[in-house]
Amino acid sequence: MLPLAAPSVRLRLPPPPGGGGSTGSGVRTPRTFHRALALAAITLLGLGLRLWSARGGLWVDEAWSAVMVERARTPLGIFTAINHDNNHHLNSLWMWLVGYGAPPLALRALSIATGTATILVAAAIGAQRSPRHALVAAALVAVSPIMVDYGSEARGYMPMLLALMTMIWLVLRWLDVGADQRPPRWRLVLLAMLGLLSQLTMVFGICAIVLWVAVSLRSRHRADLATARTIRLLLPVIVATAAVFGFVLGAAAVSPTGMQVGDYVAFSLPAMGRALVVMVAASIGGLAAPTWIAGVATIAIAFALVTIVRKRDPAAIFYLAAIVGLPLGLAVLRVGNTGMPRYFLLSSLALILLLAGLLADGLGKRGGIRLICAILLGTIVVASIHDDLSQAALRRGDTGAAITTMAAISPAGAAVLVDHLRPIATLRVAAAERDYPLKIAQDCPAPTFLHVDFGDDAPASPATVRCGIRYRLAVVRRRAILSGVDWALYVRADLPENRGERLR
Repeated sequence: MLPLAAPSVRLRLPPPPGGGGSTGSGVRTPRTFHRALALAAITLLGLGLRLWSARGGLWVDEAWSAVMVERARTPLGIFTAINHDNNHHLNSLWMWLVGYGAPPLALRALSIATGTATILVAAAIGAQRSPRHALVAAALVAVSPIMVDYGSEARGYMPMLLALMTMIWLVLRWLDVGADQRPPRWRLVLLAMLGLLSQLTMVFGICAIVLWVAVSLRSRHRADLATARTIRLLLPVIVATAAVFGFVLGAAAVSPTGMQVGDYVAFSLPAMGRALVVMVAASIGGLAAPTWIAGVATIAIAFALVTIVRKRDPAAIFYLAAIVGLPLGLAVLRVGNTGMPRYFLLSSLALILLLAGLLADGLGKRGGIRLICAILLGTIVVASIHDDLSQAALRRGDTGAAITTMAAISPAGAAVLVDHLRPIATLRVAAAERDYPLKIAQDCPAPTFLHVDFGDDAPASPATVRCGIRYRLAVVRRRAILSGVDWALYVRADLPENRGERLR
């Protein structure tokens, strides 16, 4: 999914007296060319990181989406037959188009493309202030570990975020040129619908935008005029949002199963707090940092929010709504599953844009402030790339390695015992990708292989027993911080070729 109106990334400044920016004939100067070249390099870096992160087999959420799409069979079925919170409609359509059993890179291509496009939209948002802001915003979005991770898996988060960022760009530009200008209401409507059909948590961003516009216009105009202009711009968006939710919930209501939810974890304030810490760390390259850094980061974020409010930043209300309002609202409502960092992608995006603006401002100053901001920017970029590469090496647990191991031991096909429903989809999809005959069993008698999911960082036993049969460890894989599951594959120890040996 691409932005409805391609953002114009303005990387030119008016020429200073005596020459500079461009020639009278409109020919680009070296400075403009160098900025365009820098943006292209940043975009290619972001694309490369996303491609590298997209290696490995589909993890649980991706794989179950693929299985659901296969069962739905038709595009219409995606909208009417898959009544599950794991159905990200536009991503499911892409999976249907690519086909069941397609290579993981093809299934993840929509997220990779839209995730890369967010870099350019971030540049367009920054370019509302200056070319320097454009390049800093693009760089932070390009390397941010949370943006790279969710921008390289077959889910709807990046198409949703691209739609949301394009809405932010349109609203920011409209507020900047003056609310008397023709509002981009129908473009916002279409973007809101595309975002919601990509992932329903788009509603968090829409709420933040509504609050942002209402408060911004109220600060500029008398109450009645501000209200009228807010309604004029955003009432169609609100109606469209209600229509999408009505359609999704209505389709579930008339189905035999109703709306289904995968793993549901009741609200827990400590769990949400840990998710927020991971979200912040994954936004700025702090996944490898010691835990005390979280406290420092919290103080820094609070200081940054105070700073942009005092400076009357045009997007200050949006930042407050996204960074403070979203977690506070979810906590007050005690929403379940908020122990997952991906619930706070809106907060992450706002944090990245906020940080980009402050760093770009600092780089425009002289002396120590400029040096400090340059060091901070360089540290964030290097730390983020380090996190990107270390997380990509884990390949989200890569269930494809289980099929590779089974195929090496039993080339003609195999049966595997599972303890839980969760790995069934990952094994099915990985086997379909390799066209490997695989039977999945959930009870005795004991087949040749045993697949076991276990808790994060829990040790994998070198041997275990199922159905009275001893199994030896064959392979173990660990999840990445944001996505994946820890698992181990075991093989029967009583097979002639395995006696006295431990497979690796």
